[in-house]
Amino acid sequence: MKTVLVTGYNGFIGSNLIPELQKKFRLIGVSKLKHSDINIKQIKHDISKNNTIRLPEKISTIIHLAGITGVDFCQSNPKKAFATNIQGTKQILELARKKDSNVIFLSTSHVFGKVKNNTIKEDYEKNPNSVYGITKLAGEILCKSYSNSYGLNIGIPRLFSIYGPHAPIHSVSYSIIQQILTKKNIRLGNIKSERDFLYVKDAINAILVIMKKNKKFNDYNIGAGKGYSITEICDLVKKILKKDHVSIKTVRTKIRKNDFSSIISNSSKIKKLGWEPKISIKKGLRFTIDWHKHKI
Repeated sequence: MKTVLVTGYNGFIGSNLIPELQKKFRLIGVSKLKHSDINIKQIKHDISKNNTIRLPEKISTIIHLAGITGVDFCQSNPKKAFATNIQGTKQILELARKKDSNVIFLSTSHVFGKVKNNTIKEDYEKNPNSVYGITKLAGEILCKSYSNSYGLNIGIPRLFSIYGPHAPIHSVSYSIIQQILTKKNIRLGNIKSERDFLYVKDAINAILVIMKKNKKFNDYNIGAGKGYSITEICDLVKKILKKDHVSIKTVRTKIRKNDFSSIISNSSKIKKLGWEPKISIKKGLRFTIDWHKHKI
């Protein structure tokens, strides 16, 4: 059985990915804290520090999920974002070089910044307008450099707006569902902006396909290929919960200065590997709402 190392295994994507990986691989998880409820070998390690991860065994693939993902947090704490998202990625790539491991590096549509075309391919100009986007683009560049220099197979799933169980509290989907479940009025930022929402299980399947089929260096846009405004998502959630009376209020202080109006994925590249999104927005929201209800 091959060994796979997963950084950030306890986060949003990791929590949904680990159960699938456990079916086929021996797993090692790397995180700043150990978690008693996750039944895999765990190594306590802060990737933002210059400490070497010591592993005697061969690592087939490193899935690098660890990082600071909150756009607003990164904007307010650039030093921490640079240390974790750039220095941490460099450290993981060094480990991959020494172990001759394949790498999956999780990236984000924020590397594109504001776009003129609604639907974008992988080769669209990357001009991030946030600290978070800058750090992830730097990670992508490091990955390409290590692949070209050392012959590593490195695949980059570039996720668009992923939602589902275990989503972080700073995500818009979490905020919308939690507020509609518990309040009569919900407060959001830019409700007109349009995003490509993809259910987390579809994102996990994309990662698994890349892990299995990627050779050399490749980046892949991962999205449903359809845009929904924040208002439309709110309306769908209200309809599912039968809470049409809940009102939506735009709060100017919640609108990001660097926000963009619309960004939708062209995922034709990964579709050539056999991946297709399978879960509709309505079904995905129902699954996610059920998870939120169990949390309350």
